[in-house]
Amino acid sequence: CLLKHNLIFSIIRSFFLILAINIKIIYLKYKNKKIIFFYYPSKQLAKPANYIEYLFHDFGKDFAIFFGFNSQNIVGDKNHYYIKYGFLKWIYKVDIFLSNSACDIFTNNSIKIYLHHDIYDGPLIDIKKEKELFQRLAKYDFLFSSNKKNTIMFNNFFDKYNFNLNGSIPKIMETGYPKLDYLKKNIKTYNSINNNIVIAPTIREHIKKLSMFDDLKKIIEILLTNTTSKVIYRPHPINRKTHLTLEIEESFKNDNNFKLDISNDYFDTYLNSMCLITDISGTAYTYAFLTKKPVIFFSKNEELVDEFGYNERSYFKDRD
Repeated sequence: CLLKHNLIFSIIRSFFLILAINIKIIYLKYKNKKIIFFYYPSKQLAKPANYIEYLFHDFGKDFAIFFGFNSQNIVGDKNHYYIKYGFLKWIYKVDIFLSNSACDIFTNNSIKIYLHHDIYDGPLIDIKKEKELFQRLAKYDFLFSSNKKNTIMFNNFFDKYNFNLNGSIPKIMETGYPKLDYLKKNIKTYNSINNNIVIAPTIREHIKKLSMFDDLKKIIEILLTNTTSKVIYRPHPINRKTHLTLEIEESFKNDNNFKLDISNDYFDTYLNSMCLITDISGTAYTYAFLTKKPVIFFSKNEELVDEFGYNERSYFKDRD
């Protein structure tokens, strides 16, 4: 009964929230504002990445920016809203819908833009789920790619699955990488000298056979035993509360040279380190370009990399 009561309350609250947002949008449109609506569909994130807010910082008085999240733990200003995924279609008069995680439900009758969140052309998703991802991305009007490497990857991706959609795919535009722009704006005043080692794997469910997750505890143990470095484990935001992350935290909580970093911004962690260890995460190249420091790629199965055809991508070619 309690679960049913909470569900009914959540639906009623969502209804009145959507009504309030629509009224606010109508008022802003009356003031000749352009409306941009950023949405993050995962329940694992309660705050927008700082670079997303920075991206809109100088848009000017002609624009109004809304941030929507499928999470109740909203942290931010008055334009941050908890909106259940299915309610997006009841929000009207939004000019641009923007997301950096693939959606298949959008605000009503908006221009739909997908902002790709990786700086390099690493694997998008497990091969078994590629078609599902394609069906979501095909619904967008524009796809913002960070560089030519990513553009080539997405062109190949759409060619692979687009045989029955009659050309209904987003227009790809190279727009740079705003996350790196955001991070680099403060780097000139930053000076760091230490021997911290950061471990930042990709999402565990991304491509399990290429993930380093099953070896994480062993790697951390080896580093703590054989080096004097502080070992900083930084899981992907989606994996912050998983059983393995909690298990690792419990295993090493009494070691002064171990730290679990679940902060929203990795700027300080990355700058205060001497190297990064990762598997196939896009953060490898963000780290390298930001810090100019080494990355160690932990590769469990190079034969599988070849089998999947990833060896032709710059992400893997440029690891050396």
